[in-house]
Amino acid sequence: MVRCPQTREHVLLARQVGVPYLVVALNKVDAVDDPELLELVELEVRELLKSYKFPGDDVPVVRVSALGALNGEEKWEKQIDALMEAGRQIHPAAGARAGQAVPDAD
Repeated sequence: MVRCPQTREHVLLARQVGVPYLVVALNKVDAVDDPELLELVELEVRELLKSYKFPGDDVPVVRVSALGALNGEEKWEKQIDALMEAGRQIHPAAGARAGQAVPDAD
């Protein structure tokens, strides 16, 4: 199962506070050379989500390198864009684009 206790804690906290929508950023994928290992990690994250009653098969998982994006590497900047787009797609009130305010929830 997912070996990072921080991931488990984040999923548990999301469940406890009633977060209705999730998008997973699978970070540091630039540090992994084995595509099968990345698949395994993604499957483990999906199983973890299911164990906390989230729709693990349906939650978007986007593979990113935050460091690569911060360093201006185009491939990883595009993945961060994909992550943000995934969030906009699953959240009904997140239609705002970059530079626009997201409406406050009343």
